[in-house]
Formats: sequence, C-alpha cells, structure tokens
Amino acid sequence: MNRKGQIINGMFLMGCWKQVPSAIFLVLSLLSGPSIYGQEFINNDGKEDLIIGANAHYGWVIMHRPSMARVITGHTSAFELNIGKQTIGKQAWNEWYKYPIVGASYFFADLGNPQQMGYAHAAYAWINFPLARKQTYTFSFRLGAGLGYITKKFERVENYKNDVIGSHLNGVMHLNFENSWKLSTPLNFYTKVGITHFSNGAYKTPNLGINICTLSMGFTYRFGHDTIHFPPKKNRIPFADKKLFYYLTVAGGAKEIAPPDGDKYGVVSVSFAAMKQLGYKSSLGIGLDYFNDASLKPLFLSDTTFIGKNYHVARIGLVAAHELAISNVRIVMNLGYYLLSDWKANGMIYDRIGLKYYMNRHLFANVTLKTHFAKADFLEMGFGYKF
Repeated sequence: MNRKGQIINGMFLMGCWKQVPSAIFLVLSLLSGPSIYGQEFINNDGKEDLIIGANAHYGWVIMHRPSMARVITGHTSAFELNIGKQTIGKQAWNEWYKYPIVGASYFFADLGNPQQMGYAHAAYAWINFPLARKQTYTFSFRLGAGLGYITKKFERVENYKNDVIGSHLNGVMHLNFENSWKLSTPLNFYTKVGITHFSNGAYKTPNLGINICTLSMGFTYRFGHDTIHFPPKKNRIPFADKKLFYYLTVAGGAKEIAPPDGDKYGVVSVSFAAMKQLGYKSSLGIGLDYFNDASLKPLFLSDTTFIGKNYHVARIGLVAAHELAISNVRIVMNLGYYLLSDWKANGMIYDRIGLKYYMNRHLFANVTLKTHFAKADFLEMGFGYKF
C-alpha cells in the first residue's frame, strides 16, 4: 500500500476511533442489561484461579493526520504479558458481570520508526467482561487503563518531525474484543483485535496521540481447577432502591496549547448532577458543568474576529451522565453540550471518560479525560461528594 493509501486508511480508522466512546458506552450498556446466556461460570472450592498468558501483536499506528506520514514509516509489532485471576463470586459485582477476569498487563511495541518515534512501554490494569460463554469457547470485551512511556518525543531541534507526542510519560487506554478456545484443562488459545491509545491529555504539546491498532494471538495457562462448573441461573432479588442522588464534583488540571514548549494554563471545573440508579450496576443522570479555562484567553487574543469584543473564558455545559459500578469504582461516560461558550472552534459537543473511586459512601476521587471528538482537551483530577 502506498503512503497516500495508508493516510486515507488512517483517517478512516481515526473516524472509527472517534466513535470509540460510543462503542464503549454500547458495550457497557449491554453489560448493564440482562444476561444473554443462561449459564454462569463458578468454582465450588472458593479459590480464584491464577491465569498467566502472553501474546504477540501485529498492526500499525493509525495516521489520523497527514503530517504523521513523515514519522510513521513501518508496521507495528508488539508483545504482551498478562496475569489475572478468575472471579468466582466473592463480591456481589462478580456475579453481576458474569464472573469476569481481572488482571494487569505489560505491553511493548515498536512504533514503526525507532529513530524518531522510538518504542512504547505500558503497564495497565484491566477487566475482561464475558459477552458469551460456552464450555470450550468464550467471547469477551477487555477494557483497561494505566500508564505508558514513549522513548522518543518531540524535540524542537533534535526530533522536530515527531509532532505526534510531546512527553515521555502518558496515560494509556486499551480495549479489545477477544475469542478464546479451550485446548486442554489448563491451556487456552485466543485471538484479539484491539486498540491501545497513548496520550498525555494535552498537558504537553504536541499531543496528537498514538493509536495502535493490532491483531494478536496467544496462549493462557490457568492454575487451579480440573473442572469448570456451570450451575443453573440464580433467582435474583429485583433491584428496588431507585432513589435520586446528587453529586458535586470539583476538579482541575493543566494544559498546553500550540506552539510546543509554551506556557501551561490552569483549568478548573465544577460539576453538579442528579443521578438515578437503574439497577445494581448502572446509573443514569443529567447535570451542569462549569469550566474556567485560562488557555482560551491567548486563543481569543490571537483571533482577529474577537478584536474589540468582550469574551469569557468560562463555559457552561449541559451533560448526560452514565456510570457503571464495579465494586468501589465507577466507570464514567459523559456526553455534554455547551450552553454558553464564546469559543466555538472545537465545536459545541464534548465528552468525558474516566473513573471515580469511592473512599466511603459519600466521598470519591475523580479522574476523567475531557475531549472534543477524540481530541484531548485536558485531564482533570479532583474530589466529589454524593448526597
């Protein structure tokens, strides 16, 4: 395939990547609903099996900007080491999600140009949700997040062509769909198709982000059981507590804007939402966001259409919120629309994806990435209170 064809394919795949939040929301919504199969995995002796595995990847870095063709010159090869455990119902959420596997991975990838792009390292935690399970076959969805290190970043003199990533340290999000076949009592063979995303959340420019799309295959080895039991479906007590709860969240972050190596600007957000818990797993609600983004001021000053006009760096948005509960963690997926915003260059729609961690019944820590159609705006961290 020629370079033009690779760029076109990259732009198409980036269009698909922009739909990833919607795809994640769809899969998580399916997980929130009733089981699509009537039997469930469980073990009788109360022990959670240890599972280790390794797999090889082959794919490419998605060229979602034409300028990336200067530095993405080859395909990507990678490998991954995995360790996990099979949940068996020790906590209630294990049964809600059909006994998923939870674990952690180390991921290493050649980015197709060692001289200018270098190599990618990542360590991330994940949860593997079964979507369909038979005695010898499982189809599942994995969602993970962690930290990554890119060995080559943008340098104004030494590596100026690399306008893809501006920092060594980055956040990582990984998702894939997996087919797994049981070859013997302990040994499984699996294939995957997935995306691994590296980004610093606009903390350091440039930050186009690295999106690695790969096909992979590998093996897992399970320590523990000779027999897998599939008991009949339990008669669960219907969820009845559908109260309305209120959430107040205060968060902040820092970001850069072009050109690279510029100043960092602070961003403060205050959010208020009303949420109704729909079941043991899922909550849905609506709320308001207030953002005070200091990085908008230099953008207004550099835009001639705002000369002599009043403008505000504050924004107010209306947000539809969805949360999925996994023990003390909540997976957050929000879609917002700016009701008030003088700066419209990046559109009026925004979204958030991230995590909440409850320290007790009311107080939680919050880490979310705010984006405009898959383009990072800023990473926000803060605390909130549930009324």
